[in-house]
Amino acid sequence: KGRRWGSDSQPGCGMAPSAAEVAFHFGRRMTHPSVACRVLAIVVWSRRASGVAECSVGERVTAFYAGQVDRGSGVEVCAPTMAECYFSGGVAAEADRDGLLTIDWDDGDVGHRHVHHTHVRQSSSGDWCSGLAVPELDEDDHWVPPEIPCTILSRLHWEGSREDWNKEAVSALKSELQPDEVIDGFDWHVILRFHDADSCERAFTAINDVLRQCTEPDPESCRTHKYVKAI
Repeated sequence: KGRRWGSDSQPGCGMAPSAAEVAFHFGRRMTHPSVACRVLAIVVWSRRASGVAECSVGERVTAFYAGQVDRGSGVEVCAPTMAECYFSGGVAAEADRDGLLTIDWDDGDVGHRHVHHTHVRQSSSGDWCSGLAVPELDEDDHWVPPEIPCTILSRLHWEGSREDWNKEAVSALKSELQPDEVIDGFDWHVILRFHDADSCERAFTAINDVLRQCTEPDPESCRTHKYVKAI
């Protein structure tokens, strides 16, 4: 597995190259000019990865370098399909939300360190590195917003601005309709809330049936319900 560097007959040339060594021949910044081997062939993995690997900090990898190379016909911009653009290094930071791992290149190059996990192979297995792990849900993530109670907004007659009449109206509506919650304190409105939709519907129908009995041309003149003018 890996790239083959130089010839087996040359000392130190039977090992996979470092990023610096390949840089010497393929156009990346050379950080070790003492490299004397000539590249004879580059062999990349021919097998497909059987799965994905979790590449944690410190993991040895071979990753795509989005710089430039010279493959003998001039300088070219690297593409993920070009074997000459993959170099060795270590994972400095695991994949972020965009799936980018931070790579420390072996030759110390500080460029193009953020590499998408689909272009990073774990050296030990040859598998592609996985992306961002799905975090475990916190307890707050299981919180479900409560359902909003069924609400009836009742508009009272003009007498609602009188405190004694208002209290009488609220008390009567509570007794008649049996709401679970009552929000009062307004001059001409009372809010009735029901946790059960069927009870809410029955209350609405009971008031509405009375209000519909009005035959006055002007609905504002209707007093078919003793306390409620409209809902």
